Amino acid sequence: MFHLIARRGMLLRSIVLALLRKRPMAGIEVIREIEKLSMGLWRPSPGTIYPLLKLLEREGLIRSKEERGMRVYELTDRGRVIASELALLLPPESPEEVLDSIEAYVNYLRDYSNERGLDEGIRRRIRVLAEMLRELGEEK
Repeated sequence: MFHLIARRGMLLRSIVLALLRKRPMAGIEVIREIEKLSMGLWRPSPGTIYPLLKLLEREGLIRSKEERGMRVYELTDRGRVIASELALLLPPESPEEVLDSIEAYVNYLRDYSNERGLDEGIRRRIRVLAEMLRELGEEK
């Protein structure tokens, strides 16, 4: 299923940007990380990844440099802004990434609430989660 979705260019593009947010990577590392994300179900071909990396570079979202005998890709400032918006596509690997995700979801809920309102059941769940986070913030 992942490979069917990922072949639709925008998702793959988003995944590559989100991966490069973690650290600069060579193309082969991007391929391996996507294979890990799909639990081995899909390994994108070099013919898919390298043209995409070249396109992202032309668009000014990433830049490349020679390092360790390989071309290594990293985000530009513009790419970092877009990648931070896409961070929710990947599972968090650190408490900081979890907090970034929570913050993004809080912003979503705020926008949703301003536009459509929230019913009492949702507001109750928000209060419970807020209390859990408050308690967690006070632990030693």
